[in-house]
Amino acid sequence: MMDLSSYRKLFPVTRSAIYLNHAAVSPFSTRVSEAIETQIKSRSEPPVDIYRTFLEERRLLKENIAELINGRPENIAIIPNTSTGLNWLANGFSWQPGDRILLVEGEFPSNIYPFLNLKRKGVTIDFVSPRKGIIGIEEIAPKIDQKTRLFSVSYVQFLNGFRIDLTAVGQLCQANDVLFSVDGIQGVGAVRLDVEAAGIDFLSNGGHKWLMGPMGCGFMYLSPHLHNILQPVFAGWLSVKNSWDFLEYRLDFLDDAERYEPGTPDFLGIVGLRAATGLLIEAGSAKIEGHLLGLGEYLIEALESRGFTYTGCRDKKHRAGIYSFRHVRAKEIFDHLAKNQIYISLREGVIRISPHFYNTRSELEELMRTIEKIL
Repeated sequence: MMDLSSYRKLFPVTRSAIYLNHAAVSPFSTRVSEAIETQIKSRSEPPVDIYRTFLEERRLLKENIAELINGRPENIAIIPNTSTGLNWLANGFSWQPGDRILLVEGEFPSNIYPFLNLKRKGVTIDFVSPRKGIIGIEEIAPKIDQKTRLFSVSYVQFLNGFRIDLTAVGQLCQANDVLFSVDGIQGVGAVRLDVEAAGIDFLSNGGHKWLMGPMGCGFMYLSPHLHNILQPVFAGWLSVKNSWDFLEYRLDFLDDAERYEPGTPDFLGIVGLRAATGLLIEAGSAKIEGHLLGLGEYLIEALESRGFTYTGCRDKKHRAGIYSFRHVRAKEIFDHLAKNQIYISLREGVIRISPHFYNTRSELEELMRTIEKIL
């Protein structure tokens, strides 16, 4: 296994910029670009119709995802984005008036709106209020009652970077017969995840952030028992068994998660995401997580000593790849960094820094020098 810094040569962005905005969208590695270019070439020259041979690419992508989350390929469906997956979940149940769904205040809207849309069916939406940015069992448990059917939460919060204890929450949900749903987009690819150990029933994940793939291609995971509960809200020619018998018209859904892939898949997205996930597996999930926690420790110490206020959790086990800070001159600092080809985010007045595995300590030191110039 190579040293993580040796992967820098695969990222053209490093030649002209310091890119620390992976919680928004990641740059392509050359492996992703080359995979997509190869796919484009295959569609530009005979035989052009490569559909059947392409299915192997999809199978290999599902194997990569299964390895990253410790799931099984047959329980993974390729979808366009996080919102699509959560809408599959929200609309696939037979909800009854009075059923309750538990969400978290301060979540990114992808994990809110699909469930708010169920109010028209008489479903009640409850919210957990984080305590100083922390979401623990003490905050969640009192909000669960006999009518709570689902709890949905982000693995990592998009604004302050808090990483929830999935295993503890999974045990709480199981003890109360509550389905456990996770928006994984700010965690998977940055820190490790074991869907089986955590007791996760459903996970939805876009591929363009920490997984470093193209926009518009992601995945959802369903625990095996969910196939018997969740009804497909869309039906297409590829949702069913014997789909190549075009004129049979028999609505006999596939037995695994492929039933949630109703039509022609995103070929370019799939080959790109396969290359991206393959690179993460090669680099090593444990090694990536350790590297990001180390960079985060440096950021917290360096920025607090310069008058910034860290908004995340002090407990290292609740950190991932997002490090956010408040400063009275946040907008000015953000603009100054962009002019110097250092890219971060400004979210809700908060400076958000999100390095990935190819970023280095020396890049963060350059970030500090640039900040000092304006301060």
